[in-house]
Amino acid sequence: MTTPTATKTPTFKAGINPLSLPKRTKLAVAYLAVVLVPVVIAQLLGMEIEGLYTSILSALNLLAMSVFFMQFPLAGRIKQLPLFANIDWGITKHKQLGQYLGIFFFLHPILILLPKALMSFDDFSVSLVNSITSPHLLTGLLAWLTMVVWVLMSVFKDKLNIQYETWRALHVIGFSMIATLATLHITTVGSHGQYYQQFNVIWWLLYTVSMLLIVYNYLIKPYLIKQRPYAISYVEKINECDWQVNIAPITSNRLAYQPGQFVWINTTGNPYSFEQHPFSIVAGKEQGQLGFIIRELGDYTSSLDQLTAGQTVYVDGPYGSMTLDQSQLASGITLIAGGAGIAPILSLLRQLAMQHDPRVIRLLYANHNPARMVYVDELMELEKTMTDFKVQLICEQLNVHDETLPGYLVPGLINQTLINATMTPGKESQWTFYLCGPEGMISATTVHLHKLGITQPQINFEQLAF
Repeated sequence: MTTPTATKTPTFKAGINPLSLPKRTKLAVAYLAVVLVPVVIAQLLGMEIEGLYTSILSALNLLAMSVFFMQFPLAGRIKQLPLFANIDWGITKHKQLGQYLGIFFFLHPILILLPKALMSFDDFSVSLVNSITSPHLLTGLLAWLTMVVWVLMSVFKDKLNIQYETWRALHVIGFSMIATLATLHITTVGSHGQYYQQFNVIWWLLYTVSMLLIVYNYLIKPYLIKQRPYAISYVEKINECDWQVNIAPITSNRLAYQPGQFVWINTTGNPYSFEQHPFSIVAGKEQGQLGFIIRELGDYTSSLDQLTAGQTVYVDGPYGSMTLDQSQLASGITLIAGGAGIAPILSLLRQLAMQHDPRVIRLLYANHNPARMVYVDELMELEKTMTDFKVQLICEQLNVHDETLPGYLVPGLINQTLINATMTPGKESQWTFYLCGPEGMISATTVHLHKLGITQPQINFEQLAF
């Protein structure tokens, strides 16, 4: 398949099921069910620990280790498994849980020794010295020290003066070291590991799966990606800060994707390189091409002028769940884009036009100034050809005294009034919203939507801030 997956014109039902859980809530429930498995097994095996404090701490230790082993799958781009297929949700939870894990594991030795400290300072001092100097506890001490460095590197990633690719490599190496040391520690020193040897199978299984995922992601997957290379077919700066980059498949293997999805692209020429960048797909004009609208925002995007036609590109994807599947039951759709966030929104809009979608469809497209707007002519043409589509362009920097400004261009930022105007009165609960843009815009727009009574299941977004 070379272009977005063709779909039949959907049959729309009135309203969105109010009893259905938000997809992120479903993911959270599924995640919690998985990480609780070791705790449940421990209870089923009758692994009771004497004392309430010790029992609670033991359960928390099991839960923390389980969460730790889930950290890699959350950020591992495993689109084949539904729990890990939502990359935006997975990366967000990976970052949040990583901080909580760091705090808990930092406190782990203190929590273990706390009862002795409450009984006697001398007993606490002796136990602390023994813990630090005992060869039996060396794996735990090394895992603890490595974890502290690993977490600090993650928390202060943006402040470290190292390239993202270097940081990512160190992050994976750090995970592997901690996983190895922690597994050795919990299976030899942990209360369950010492007295219930069969329970250790769980930890070694989780460890093995984690290591196999690393091997797959960094050795096997790049090899497979190498078998379907792309080449840059078009690269041009289309305004003061945005580039249009198109790539075409070199072989007959072409990417099947849905409008709204994104891929990681690697332009180094080495499929094993850590230098990969996520960009939303805009269908190319020619069969099999992938198009991208890329804004100059960082080190990589500021060097797009170094790309040349014919240059080999490797693609990992597609990823993302911000597709038209989420609007099957909606009676109307509002698309909201900020800056380069127009890319997936335009992809969705083109698919809606291709399907001759009869619903009310509105687009709010914001930018700093009119010069940064892209594909305006196409948007105006879609207004004429689609059944019920209207576009509103919003610019933060606009001369309000210019009487020649067209009516579809207004000054300011995306606000509650503009969003409310896109919906049919009385049918707000039947609307679906798609958002893409800077993090600040997504947050502010989500607040506006909630104030208008829009529920989380009606909102779909992806930030690509990985």
